[in-house]
Amino acid sequence: MGQAVSLEKFREFFLTEVEEFYPEVAATETVPAALNRRAAEMGCYKLTLPVEYGGYGMSVTEYMPYLEAAAEGPGIGRMLVHTTNGIWRPIHEYGNAEQKKILPRMAEGDSVVAFSLTEATGGTGRDLKSTARREGDTWYLSGEKHLITWADRADWFIIVAASDDRGAQDSLTAFLIPRDTEGFGIDATQHTMGLHGTGHAFLTYDNMAVPDKYRLGDVGKGLEVALFFLDYSRVSLSNSMVGLAQRALDESVRFAKRRKTFGKVIADRAQIQTHIATMQADIEAARHLVAHAALLCEQGKDFTPQAATAKLFNLNMVGRVTDLALRVHGGWGYTREAVIERIYRDARGFWFEEGTAEIQQLVIARYVLDKTPDA
Repeated sequence: MGQAVSLEKFREFFLTEVEEFYPEVAATETVPAALNRRAAEMGCYKLTLPVEYGGYGMSVTEYMPYLEAAAEGPGIGRMLVHTTNGIWRPIHEYGNAEQKKILPRMAEGDSVVAFSLTEATGGTGRDLKSTARREGDTWYLSGEKHLITWADRADWFIIVAASDDRGAQDSLTAFLIPRDTEGFGIDATQHTMGLHGTGHAFLTYDNMAVPDKYRLGDVGKGLEVALFFLDYSRVSLSNSMVGLAQRALDESVRFAKRRKTFGKVIADRAQIQTHIATMQADIEAARHLVAHAALLCEQGKDFTPQAATAKLFNLNMVGRVTDLALRVHGGWGYTREAVIERIYRDARGFWFEEGTAEIQQLVIARYVLDKTPDA
């Protein structure tokens, strides 16, 4: 089965090899086959997967440093790690024996699953417009999804749709359907500002026939299936923000030590030192928030509000840090030749992954209001 490579070797892979692949990724908006193969050889897809399915079986807290290291490189690298090491969870928890056969292939990078919840007009919760109508052992799905990561290369899709007319959370049902399902449209033309190569696509289906064997979990438990992935994914995303912010700080420090103005390196200037200190304080606080949420998750405790808190804080943190990093770099940072330019764009993708800041605020507010007794 083997063991994971050392954390330092893992980080080095993303800072060297993935960086070398990035120009091809940006030019083609795809994952080169050679990159996928090398990522699999480095164990990127099996860090948290259970040992019985070919994984390393890392705990949440063991995994976090590896994901943070991956996030220091180009956005496509951390997405390869983050998505596979999270999307297996609802399949393992709710999938039938046949569906779980996908897991060993995921561990080796031979199978990709896309999580398909968000809709252009229906949000990501009880207001989903996608519908699933059952007739015997067949479901007929109609609707759309948009900005679905890895849809350009996924061979399986987790799709959540409303399975009755009540418009309530328990009306949602999840499905794990194969790419070649008749009537399944995949339009991979939603190119993003950053995170190049992650294959975002628009999905369409109109009265698409899906056998009941592809249902993931019980009828009416679609939101439960989605949240089983989302809460964990929010911790992972928060951790990824720490990694990217750390790279922004490291690049800023290196630049400040070699950039001279008026005969003096800018690292000696008080204002630059203030920026660097602010960045460091932000990153340190963010890292501790992630550690707290990850520990609660690992202990099997309710960590939903802590995951939302970490994501809300870290969204603001990675925005502040990359803004300051750009200011440290000055005009050079605004050129495409500067690494910080890519980092700045990649950072903005976090605003929309696994729920916006406003969604996190709603989750946190409900938690505070529910736990605080009435006067």
